[in-house]
Amino acid sequence: MLKSTVNALAAVFLMTAAVIPTHAADLKLLLDDTTSVIPTDVTYRLSPEGLEVEGWVAKRSAHTGRMQGHVEIRLLDETGSVLAQKDTYMVRYSPTRSNPQKASFSTLVPEVPPGTAAIEVAHRVGKTSAER
Repeated sequence: MLKSTVNALAAVFLMTAAVIPTHAADLKLLLDDTTSVIPTDVTYRLSPEGLEVEGWVAKRSAHTGRMQGHVEIRLLDETGSVLAQKDTYMVRYSPTRSNPQKASFSTLVPEVPPGTAAIEVAHRVGKTSAER
């Protein structure tokens, strides 16, 4: 029983190593701070499921009202060309949903394309890429 468990774990490890690019740990993280709601405290990590990106978006200045829109995650190559894009919605508004100063987000990018050099995170208002 123990030998079969060890063999299964070794197979999973080898498959994970083959699927997840080793360069993904060295990606640049680019945060778009040109809008009124900016990404903060953004982190990423590799998992067996893909690239997990999470963090917060916060209002640049303290003003009242809802925080509308979504968070756009783009994987870029060395020249800045978009290789993949994933949009996600904000959750866990603080202090309240009707008048938040910040909100969290979390998403999974299942596949990191070869040649990915950077992760760009931005807040966008309007339709997501899937809705366009």
